[in-house]
Amino acid sequence: MEEMTPRERLLATVAFEPVDRPFRMETIGYWSETIERWRGEGLPPEVDNELAALLYFGIDMQLPISLGAHEHPGFEPLFEEEVLEQGDRYTIKRDFSGNVIKVFTDGSSALPGFLEPPVKDRQSWEQVKDRLDPDSPGRLAPWEPFIELAKSEPWPLCVYITGLFGTHRHLLGFKGLMLAYRRQPELLHEISRHWVLFWRTVIGRICENNRPDFINLWEDMCYKNGPMIGPKAFDTFMIPYYRELVGSLRNELGIPVVGVDTDGNLTLLIEKFVEAGVNLLWPFEVNAGMDVLEVRRQWPMQFAIWGGIDKRALFTDRDKIKAEVMRVVPPMLEKRGYVPCIDHAVPPDVSLDNWNYFLELVREVGERCCG
Repeated sequence: MEEMTPRERLLATVAFEPVDRPFRMETIGYWSETIERWRGEGLPPEVDNELAALLYFGIDMQLPISLGAHEHPGFEPLFEEEVLEQGDRYTIKRDFSGNVIKVFTDGSSALPGFLEPPVKDRQSWEQVKDRLDPDSPGRLAPWEPFIELAKSEPWPLCVYITGLFGTHRHLLGFKGLMLAYRRQPELLHEISRHWVLFWRTVIGRICENNRPDFINLWEDMCYKNGPMIGPKAFDTFMIPYYRELVGSLRNELGIPVVGVDTDGNLTLLIEKFVEAGVNLLWPFEVNAGMDVLEVRRQWPMQFAIWGGIDKRALFTDRDKIKAEVMRVVPPMLEKRGYVPCIDHAVPPDVSLDNWNYFLELVREVGERCCG
């Protein structure tokens, strides 16, 4: 088979078509502490951030447009950051997403403590709603070079946005959202209707210049033992709006790939996302009980799978790394619709030597399976 471009490779993978080799995106990212460790183990000093590391390790290039996703619900403008209290160990601040949070003063990687969300009721929703105006002139301006570049380069244009549960949680906080399901359901529906209009309009603006290849919705709505809301709540508060937005993206705008990123165990929600028209899911955390071999058995061709290789094997030795790669990669590639990738970002438990061995092995096995 002739060599494919990264765009052709990604689109063929999601369409369950043959590829010259797997799409190379073997991790969703790197902890900052991982890169710091590796620089002490021989990583060149200029590789000092996540993007530089992805490029250094030879991923299949993509042109990403990040419009909030895990950071905020898509605000433009962002809030001005404001330090409210600073101590030797912890700092309390209002961040650019409008949340009052507690973080380590030294910047160590950890989930922040969320103390106060930007939305508590309809009045506070109205106060932040202007930041979710799809016509804000500065929203797409930073990304216009990427949108234009994708017209002439062989890389997929990928837009990363905030999913619906993610939007609700960004705005109300986790505790506030759980209470709102019972106490303020109409507020959630109002936000949801705006969510559909907002993203359909924003992505439509991008399509006027260049149609994206991939829209990814960040959700992170599952724990180790299951989703944060059950199928019944999903049916009430999410599926109507998901159907409307995903249907518009795929059918009206002609975007070929719409994916969802959620950690944890999403077994109970897979059927719901498929029903909504999503055709890619990731990263399938093994520690949360996700087994991509079993998922593929139950869902043979309904959606592409990205991930599912247990990152914990990379903490150990080459024998265990090889065993994990061989457990997952050959059978998944045989069934197509698969991007080999560990099940989250690379933590600092992984040595540079182990990471290099993993990449060399997974790529060698992938090329052999596709060849």
